[in-house]
Amino acid sequence: LVRKPVRWFFWTAMILSISYSIAVSIPYGLRPDAWLALTVFPVWVWTAPPVLIVLMIGLFSGRRYLLVTFPLLLVTYIASDTPTAFLREIIHNAPPTVRLSGDQSLRIISHNCHHLPSSLLALKKYDPDIVLIQETLKTIELEEARIHLFGDAGFSLRGSDLSILSRYPLTQISLDNNYQNYCMAARTSIPTQNGAESILLVPVHLYSPPFRYELWQSDCWQSYTQHRIAQKEQFNAIMDSLPDFNVSDNVIIGGDFNATAGDHIFERLPAFMRESFQEAGVGWGCSFPSKYPVVRIDQLWTTPRMKPVRCHTVDSESSDHRVVIVDYELIPDWLQQ
Repeated sequence: LVRKPVRWFFWTAMILSISYSIAVSIPYGLRPDAWLALTVFPVWVWTAPPVLIVLMIGLFSGRRYLLVTFPLLLVTYIASDTPTAFLREIIHNAPPTVRLSGDQSLRIISHNCHHLPSSLLALKKYDPDIVLIQETLKTIELEEARIHLFGDAGFSLRGSDLSILSRYPLTQISLDNNYQNYCMAARTSIPTQNGAESILLVPVHLYSPPFRYELWQSDCWQSYTQHRIAQKEQFNAIMDSLPDFNVSDNVIIGGDFNATAGDHIFERLPAFMRESFQEAGVGWGCSFPSKYPVVRIDQLWTTPRMKPVRCHTVDSESSDHRVVIVDYELIPDWLQQ
């Protein structure tokens, strides 16, 4: 008589776990604008509480209740890309702080420096080739950072919110004045064993979400929905303003997207573009906030000819965003064909 209520309680808990997991997977699978108030948070925000409750029940009612957590853990794994990077870390080491002698990779760093010179000056130890900057510095401060990172031979371009520092020459591409607060574009030429490779660099900084938590209020949901619509319009304007490019070009679009990994806003990018952390990232890839990162809103997207070979994030000296470091191998056009 005692075992029947126990079995009933177990199967009830399993059915509730499966139902809840399906309910959570729907918004993260579809990512509709109207549900951004939910999906702006990492999926574990919604799955961790029931998992903890089930584990507490399991301590007193038997290990069989560990099975109840399986649907929740499965949804968490599928909807989050960071666990894959943890598994990858078993096989691949994180990029070295300073590249080894003879390393021919191109190291690109993306960093929202929060208008703090110390954040950029601290990048010297990572030996970057190109730095894409959001929330940039004043002109004098940016020049000091350029000299600190690359010496007098370095190059810089500064916009109203974005900047580029580079070891190689930069040629700015004119965009509409309306886009300069959240996008800039430039070309650089990288010397290689087969000549020189031209790369289109596009640092971006999309609108920040409202960061509201009172989900029981309708205007909270509306504010997130309006933000997503505005952000889509912003991203569409960026893509429409850029020079035409295709799969055979070297292009990198990256920075602070203020959109989590897997968000449907990235569908506006050409289908052949790949996100570097998904391709080669190791460890904990979340980038915001810096001290306790829970979301991965800082990303680098490239065309296939720019192959990421190492990717990870590191703590910033003073910014509220972590630093994204990616080493790329430039694939020759003839080899790609």
